[in-house]
Amino acid sequence: MRFRILKAGLIGGVVAGLIGPGLLVSSVNAQKQGAPLWYSVVSMNRVKKPDRAPAGKLQPTQRAALLTLQWHLSKRVSDTREEEADASKEFQTGDKVKLAITTNQPGYLYIINQPEGKDGVLIFPDARIHKGQNYVLKDKQYVIPSFCQDFEDPKDCWFKMTPPAGTETMIVIFSRDKFTTLPSKPYSPVKRELVEQLLARSLQKVEQKTGDLTIPGQKKPVRFATRVQNTNRKDNEELIAKIELTHGE
Repeated sequence: MRFRILKAGLIGGVVAGLIGPGLLVSSVNAQKQGAPLWYSVVSMNRVKKPDRAPAGKLQPTQRAALLTLQWHLSKRVSDTREEEADASKEFQTGDKVKLAITTNQPGYLYIINQPEGKDGVLIFPDARIHKGQNYVLKDKQYVIPSFCQDFEDPKDCWFKMTPPAGTETMIVIFSRDKFTTLPSKPYSPVKRELVEQLLARSLQKVEQKTGDLTIPGQKKPVRFATRVQNTNRKDNEELIAKIELTHGE
């Protein structure tokens, strides 16, 4: 099963998970902890990795915020309306969704659609989003898919779940430096073994919060948001999250 990008329709199933230990908190507590998670600057080690291309010489230590991102889903419910989707609920074949991601600092973002047991395909960067670049900016929301030039309404494009039913997985990678082992062209194939190696080698320690969350600086909260952070100060070079979408019949 793979995502198809289409305009308007109805979509499949959704259950979200993340790599590393998850910590669920109430909406109120998650909201109170939002700003410190997003903004706090700490001392951390910089680690040189063989599969990265740093922009300059790495300093042994650095004062910076821990790598953090927030994501949520939107679902198309009619020709004129979309709504925030609860990622713990199951959806059906034909449903259409979008993924929105915001990061707490500049960096490199990769999203891989990883069908169960198969090789994946790179769905971000995308030539229609941010001019095909995957260097993302702090506090800017990136919606995938978001601009389909061949549609009458370029904003009216969605991921549509198609048969067979099962688990659809997106691997979200947020890195301080550009990867040399990951492709940069949209829809390039990504070997399953490469994704498994990235997961196995990462020393990230992940904390996850879900609920009614607001990106600092934005007034409107998102009801079904998930915020993920790599809390390892000894190796904070990447943050890898797994979003699992359970596709019903």
